[in-house]
Amino acid sequence: MKALIVADGDVNPAHPLIVAGAPSDRPVDLIVAADGGARKAELLGLLPDVVIGDMDSLAPEQLLALEGRGVEIQRHPRAKNESDTELAVLEAVRRGATEVVVLGALGGSRFEHTLANVLLLTLPQLAGREVMLVDGPTTVRVLGVAGLDRLELRGTPGDLVSLLPLTEVVNGVTTTGLTYPLAGETLRQGSARGVSNVFLGPECAVSTTAGRLAVIHTRGQGYANA
Repeated sequence: MKALIVADGDVNPAHPLIVAGAPSDRPVDLIVAADGGARKAELLGLLPDVVIGDMDSLAPEQLLALEGRGVEIQRHPRAKNESDTELAVLEAVRRGATEVVVLGALGGSRFEHTLANVLLLTLPQLAGREVMLVDGPTTVRVLGVAGLDRLELRGTPGDLVSLLPLTEVVNGVTTTGLTYPLAGETLRQGSARGVSNVFLGPECAVSTTAGRLAVIHTRGQGYANA
């Protein structure tokens, strides 16, 4: 079961996941909007199945209009431990999603929300599920969570792959199909060593033996120094 989460950050209507039209035409089984993500979903031509959050980003008339179209509204108090995006991800998991794509989790005016959304990928509740953040040409996944220790990525020569440790140390980092190969090496948090590696061909692979590693694939950029 594939779920699409629409958060309230930047969204790209050109992404191939975005297909407006009848529910039978859409490439996902469930659409969950995180509060103001409902407005972003509307801009993309998507109608959420459920809107969840404290509703501080939606006017009462907007909520009434959504309810009138059959959208489920789940209201939470402002004083809560979870972000609206976290609530949306957990709701998708509760409903049985095995694949979760999050749009609008990056960018926007709140950098702390962007960082928190990346760290959502480490939630233990996501064990055994494929979860990614998508922002235009950029896809973010995390290795080292619930036994996931290898990723195979498809792209084009010149695409960028950056590897950023989310723990103090990530051990056994091995890559294939990239310009600067790693063979069982250690990456340390704070170092930029893993930034801006480059696809040699149409696919590459990244694996680890210990630690959590953010794998960021940026398509269509060509070679870039950072």
